[in-house]
Amino acid sequence: MRGGAPVSLAVVDASRALPDAACPDVYFTAGYGRAAALTRGGDWELLRDDDRILLPYVRTPAGGGGFDAASPYGYSGLYVAPGCPPHRVAGFWAQARRSLRSAGVVAVFLRCSPLDEAGTAALGALDGVRLTRRGDTVTVPVAAGPDAVWAGMRGRSRTAVRKAEQAGLAGDIRAAEPADLAPDGPFRRLYADTMRRVGGAAGYLFGDDYYAALRTGLGPGLRLARVRDRAGDVQAAALVLVHGGRVHYHLSGSTAAGGRAGANNLLLWSILRWAAERGADCVHLGGGVSAEDGLFRFKESFGGRRTRFFTGAVVLDPAGYDRLVAHRAAELGRTPPELVATGYFPAFRFGSGLL
Repeated sequence: MRGGAPVSLAVVDASRALPDAACPDVYFTAGYGRAAALTRGGDWELLRDDDRILLPYVRTPAGGGGFDAASPYGYSGLYVAPGCPPHRVAGFWAQARRSLRSAGVVAVFLRCSPLDEAGTAALGALDGVRLTRRGDTVTVPVAAGPDAVWAGMRGRSRTAVRKAEQAGLAGDIRAAEPADLAPDGPFRRLYADTMRRVGGAAGYLFGDDYYAALRTGLGPGLRLARVRDRAGDVQAAALVLVHGGRVHYHLSGSTAAGGRAGANNLLLWSILRWAAERGADCVHLGGGVSAEDGLFRFKESFGGRRTRFFTGAVVLDPAGYDRLVAHRAAELGRTPPELVATGYFPAFRFGSGLL
């Protein structure tokens, strides 16, 4: 290959994955990938060039034959190590496309990491990739310590935290335990109630197997943040993913009364303070349900910087893609152009509820 040694592409299943420490973020680990695969009814796989280029995905059967591949729910996309030359990335991608096609994959949907602008740019430069900006997420730098984080928060957020503490609410963070993830545990109940209250899609109500796999796969990297009242009742809770210097706000829920008392503000401040005290680099809070909505503005009020979120779409087999779109359109009583016009990718997954 021009300018360097040939790419040695390895297709890795979960049993032969990279050690967690060699992964750039939690979304590239086999433990997280296994859990995410359960939500789609597929298999987690990883294409890699040593540890320099990583492409994790979940390969899922599609109705009508064939498969699609999608980044595990969250933020991974394509990782390219610093200093990796463009021709090596292009060589990797050419082999990756052939590998995916030979495995029956018709289309690929990639969720890029807002924390890895270089990886997103490298993906956008590759043949056949359509990159789309989906809005912004919020990342809060915490390396300067809790005092600096507190000072960077907007006044209304600090006021809400003080209000919650004056009302007797207190936050804490610890490793998630099996009881925390049980269906009748406070976190699961609060999360499910919150999803119903805000009209969340059914796909966001994860099953017992997902939570069990997440705890098994991440171990101490899965934390539970809680806000409790004076009686010890949990008013707000969140699952937090920790990998190296990065902390990710994953799933959360609260009581309606707790929300009015500032429990959600105290929950996020507790996470930020904990991350800053342990020497983390940043806390990624994610985005809103839609661009610039109330949830996004709430997260942004904690002093975060906007980090751009892109997705990548690739059709590997145009004829197969058209066939699957036609199959799905017939199932829904619609025409293929109508499905394509929704902007959903891949169009044959429209209305499926898969994450």
